[in-house]
Amino acid sequence: MNQFETKLIPVKDLILWDENARFPDKYYNSNEIELISYFISNPNFKIKKLISEIVKDFDLPQLEKLVVLNDENNYVVLEGNRRLCAYKLLINPDLINNTSLKKFIKEKKELIEIDNTYEIECLITDDISQGYRFIDRKHTNGNNEVNWNEPERINYNLRNGSGSKNNLIKQAITKIVRELDLPNEMKEKVLGKGYVTNFFRIITTTPAKKKYGYKFLDNEELEIGYENFNDELKIIIYNLLNKEDFKGNKIDSRTLNKQENIKEFIDSIKPKDVQKVKKAIIKNTKENLFGDKSFTIGKNEIEFTKNNYKNKQTPKGLFFSKDVPFHINSSSLKLLYDELKNISVKDFPNATHDLLRSFLECSLVFYFKEIKEFDQIKKSNSHDPKLGELLNHVINGKCTKIKDSNLISTLKQIKTNYDKPYSLERMNMINHNENFVSSEKDVRIAWAQLESLFKIILIPN
Repeated sequence: MNQFETKLIPVKDLILWDENARFPDKYYNSNEIELISYFISNPNFKIKKLISEIVKDFDLPQLEKLVVLNDENNYVVLEGNRRLCAYKLLINPDLINNTSLKKFIKEKKELIEIDNTYEIECLITDDISQGYRFIDRKHTNGNNEVNWNEPERINYNLRNGSGSKNNLIKQAITKIVRELDLPNEMKEKVLGKGYVTNFFRIITTTPAKKKYGYKFLDNEELEIGYENFNDELKIIIYNLLNKEDFKGNKIDSRTLNKQENIKEFIDSIKPKDVQKVKKAIIKNTKENLFGDKSFTIGKNEIEFTKNNYKNKQTPKGLFFSKDVPFHINSSSLKLLYDELKNISVKDFPNATHDLLRSFLECSLVFYFKEIKEFDQIKKSNSHDPKLGELLNHVINGKCTKIKDSNLISTLKQIKTNYDKPYSLERMNMINHNENFVSSEKDVRIAWAQLESLFKIILIPN
């Protein structure tokens, strides 16, 4: 059954969602002006750039719909708040006080026709759990898309006719790198974020071109006139990941920022040193009790397979009672505690995750009642505080008994890092989204983040 309706809604009728994970807790119940002010104050949201892109592509059809909750005819945007902010500013730049940004937006607005009647295509639902499904797909699973790295961007530029000779070199050598007899993880790392810029800086400079004899054939295929190029390429890759050469000289963006430095590095590479690379990989490869292999290059550990749980004494349930003792006077909470302690997390991860959320909420209610602070959270006799509000009481420094800054910081992450396994968002989804499932790893990560809190609230004052 389709639980969404597609509809064009004027921007003026769309409401920013104050519970969006992009907003810190203090913005809960804030008005539109305050929420927009926060968006433009944080450079990570790149609102100015987004406005430029919207104006540049204003003639293109809308690619991605906003996801909207119909809350008694109040259209609250669950997914697309950053875009909505940009549209609202284009319609009314006077929503902000930033003079230079306001001037910039007004100049951009002159290039398009947009006013309060401008409509955006939206997917509307009255079931927030369905909206969470979109949020999870977009931000937890990256909309099931894989972003381009530098090699893919080079391919695109070449194939649409905007490539340079250096891009042709990068493309050809990327292909060679992928075919080297090195661990795949090592090759992907040097072609990925943090290393690829220095790697391409080395192989496209004049010293590399001269030493390795790059030559383009009539079909623009790169010919390399150096017999031991592949071996020296392995050495370059290893030294980059190791961040030093075999003589102990540092290899990083600072030491490679001038052409003479790159020439010195290129000239120092000898084909025979490829044996040192092979031996280093063998020597530094290790295997843990779970059969996961990894090898270390300098301070850089590269995993063949990932497993965050290397402790062979992992409990069958969520914890050992000796690590998190139960000392409060509540028989009902003791039942939940015992179930979490004894349940097979491996066999029943979804049930464990669901039970963990219930145990956390009930334990916090009990704790705040015990320390006489529950009435501060309960706004009225009919108000039943949600788990997020209970956590906010600690996060906002209102709890007189929990002042540990590290714990508070962890709870903030649980509230805001909604794409992480330990997040409140994930715990809510296991309750409200029939399509969401957990793994044993997810549940144990969630418990690891919450354990310190439970060690406080399960011990009487």
